[in-house]
Amino acid sequence: MDGELRKAFAEYKTKLDQQSAQTPYGVPYQPSIWGAGWDIQRFGFEYYFLATAYPDIFPATTVYNALNFILGCHPGSNTASFASGVGARSATVAYGLNRADWSFIPGGVVSGTALIRPDFPELLEFPFLWQQTEYVLGGGSSHYMFLVLAAQQLLENTGK
Repeated sequence: MDGELRKAFAEYKTKLDQQSAQTPYGVPYQPSIWGAGWDIQRFGFEYYFLATAYPDIFPATTVYNALNFILGCHPGSNTASFASGVGARSATVAYGLNRADWSFIPGGVVSGTALIRPDFPELLEFPFLWQQTEYVLGGGSSHYMFLVLAAQQLLENTGK
């Protein structure tokens, strides 16, 4: 059974590599209309378990790439961190309960860069665009915190 599972994982890794090669971010990035940041965080969260169980197939670098995407290595002219209050530049004007105040709740994570059709990436600092700067405190922020801890743990265990 383990041989069949390893074969399926190797095929899945090939598919991920093909999708990741289509972007400069090192993770599969298939934007919809609104930001894909939450999807990439979830992907990094799920990938971590593959990287720890099968490090010979799934390298830790993909977890780091998912975290880097959230911290500012993403499309568009705005390279702010999607985690509000984290980094030198972060999403500190966000669509939330206090959007009329042009403020944010520290630790919220925005969905990120939107794709304005046909192919214009945009991340405006404007609190009334839910599809770009809506922030959440569950899901997105939980995955973000997990990714930070996962990256630290992988770095300590692998040294890479």
